[in-house]
Amino acid sequence: MIGGLARRLREALRRFASKGVVSERDVEELLREIQRVLIGSDVEVGLVAKLSRRIKERCLKEKPLPGMTLREHVLKIVYEELVKLVGRGGEIKIKKPLKIVLLGLYGSGKTTTAAKLGLWLKKRGIEPVLVSLDKERPAAYEQLKQLGEKIGLRAEREIPDASVIVDTAGRDALNEEMLREAERIVENVKPDEVLLVIPAEMGHKAKEEAEALKHLLTGVIITRFDGSAKGGGALSACAAAGVPVKFLGTGEKLEDFEVFRPERFISRLLGWGDLESLLEKVREAEIKITKEEIEELNMITFYKQLEAMTKLGPVDKLLQMIGLTDLDRKTVDELKTKLKKYKAIIDSMTKEERRKPEIINSSRIERIARGSGTTPKDVRELLKEFFLMKKMIKRLRKGKMRGLRGFRLPPGVKL
Repeated sequence: MIGGLARRLREALRRFASKGVVSERDVEELLREIQRVLIGSDVEVGLVAKLSRRIKERCLKEKPLPGMTLREHVLKIVYEELVKLVGRGGEIKIKKPLKIVLLGLYGSGKTTTAAKLGLWLKKRGIEPVLVSLDKERPAAYEQLKQLGEKIGLRAEREIPDASVIVDTAGRDALNEEMLREAERIVENVKPDEVLLVIPAEMGHKAKEEAEALKHLLTGVIITRFDGSAKGGGALSACAAAGVPVKFLGTGEKLEDFEVFRPERFISRLLGWGDLESLLEKVREAEIKITKEEIEELNMITFYKQLEAMTKLGPVDKLLQMIGLTDLDRKTVDELKTKLKKYKAIIDSMTKEERRKPEIINSSRIERIARGSGTTPKDVRELLKEFFLMKKMIKRLRKGKMRGLRGFRLPPGVKL
């Protein structure tokens, strides 16, 4: 969903931002393109029309802030209105014991989501019991148990006196039977959170389900968000129903699960990056690279930094978080390949070479390349980037970042 919708939105905003003088006609042209993009993401037509009217009205009536150009003013309004469109988001309160009930139709991804949410809570100091109340599917408990074993959480068929995530039975369609069953479970469990699990591909039809269960719900989790072009429709539908989206399932791995924060989501969507979420990932991964390790850079600490990057998740998602959203798939794939090569190359170095990379000469390069299954060119490329980084850090420490002209590699290293 991020891919197609994001690219088209960014292109529309880029064309608008490139104009020297902005007219009312330019704003209308931008709005037409935004309308096409959002309707293509299955956002309900009425919501798109309201969004367009609000943006146009604000652009015509509101004056830019001091020092802000008209172009910047329009972009700010577009950002703020898109944030409103996708809803307010919402946090769950971390407490002990914490009781959470998951509701949803068949195929929505409730069982996998129970495990994802369990892992998310475990990283925050709560180890919930995964409880299967799904009597409709014979294998439901076994599936939940296997997922729990992967993340070190136990699964039960009955609700214990502890923090719990309750996986309930689904239905083929929302009906009176499902509604009464959901009400009975909520009444008996008395949960802190009741979260509706909706697949992104449901699009704007998610509004019907969210509204029908609204009296029970504290929020929504949208699953398979990374693989559906209708994700924007599902988000805006839940917002229109007045139910906050609290989490997004963003991939197949149990770690692919994130809190939905509208401002950060829209910032990432527009290619403006999301450094706050990146910092959270760093904390979750417990990556500890000291200031001294960065300043005293050698191949050992360089390797540690490469390992840290791989812990943070897929490269393309990291690039989104720092605002590098316009790289094509070929470039991203090349970067992934390069990181793997670099780790293999450093693994093939001796301890002395890792501590003192400056001793690596042509004969050592040949040996390292053979041992790592790479080429001498790959090894030289790594060395070049390493020494450039070391030079840059040295200049930063001295407050002399005035470029790297005149930089020389150590004797014996020819690139």
